[in-house]
Amino acid sequence: MVEPLTDTPAADIETAEAIVVEQFRSVVSASPRLLGAARAAAASGRLLQVVTSEHSCLTYPLELLLGEGRCEWVIRDSRGGHRDGTRGFPLHWNGSRFAHEPDATAAAPVGPVPGSGALEVRITTLHGDGAALRLGKAVETVTSALGGGEPAGWGAAEPVTEPWSAATLTKLCRDRLPARAEVIVTGPGVVGRLRARKVGAGVLEEVELSGPPAGTVPREAVEALAAEAAGFARMMVVAAHPGRPDGLRVSGPTPPALPYGVLIGHEMVARNGVPHAERTPAARVAILDDVGHQAAWCRLDGGQRLPYEQLAAILHHYGMPDQG
Repeated sequence: MVEPLTDTPAADIETAEAIVVEQFRSVVSASPRLLGAARAAAASGRLLQVVTSEHSCLTYPLELLLGEGRCEWVIRDSRGGHRDGTRGFPLHWNGSRFAHEPDATAAAPVGPVPGSGALEVRITTLHGDGAALRLGKAVETVTSALGGGEPAGWGAAEPVTEPWSAATLTKLCRDRLPARAEVIVTGPGVVGRLRARKVGAGVLEEVELSGPPAGTVPREAVEALAAEAAGFARMMVVAAHPGRPDGLRVSGPTPPALPYGVLIGHEMVARNGVPHAERTPAARVAILDDVGHQAAWCRLDGGQRLPYEQLAAILHHYGMPDQG
């Protein structure tokens, strides 16, 4: 390859185009070292490439990081070759970074096993300017419904170092506004990320959590989650991701998360009217009422169209961009 540069302490290899960090361990997490490398790459306009073995798995927070912006997962196989960790196409070192082989195509994803993978929950909440800011309710709701307990902790990196405190978490994020604040959160069987940023109407809180194995969660628990989130969520998507068989992301191409249900919050329902919500193009639609706040819980497990198609139709019905 090249002679490593030492300007970035977290880097194993540093060039004008990339910061490369090698992590040859069975489970690779969003450690302080990797997050530091990501910040250095972003600040310098370079690509972060994390190199692991073909047997390594990623935690969900690191998977989220590598799925965004200028970050890539590189697999070094037992023969010394390299490939993209999520799409499977071959890579080669071009002197500055790991680059795609000319004319290479992504490998076909392996079909999911029914009931496999980890449950995935994404919740957005808009905190209006006129209300006292209190973050973390979405995390508490998910851990209670799916894990049977309260959140365990939060922190800037993995492993998290702070015990759960919504008040402390809120103060940290409020002090960073209007810049975006981001932390890792954990709970019983759940790990993920909470982000908060200032928007025109207030503060937008975005929570992404990977939960217990999808096949172990009873339908009643998901229905309870929807009923509780109906009182505050702007939108919630519940899905199962086949690429996390044990809560960790394995290498190789897999289908995207399979959506199970979508909650359209009371703000959107009120704007369009309950009759419009009742006509939501989903397999099953239930209007949930929480003290006058009516939300639409749309289950996608049925009907003639695939869940992905139903999700796209729901977003179009409410005039929202496709989330896929």
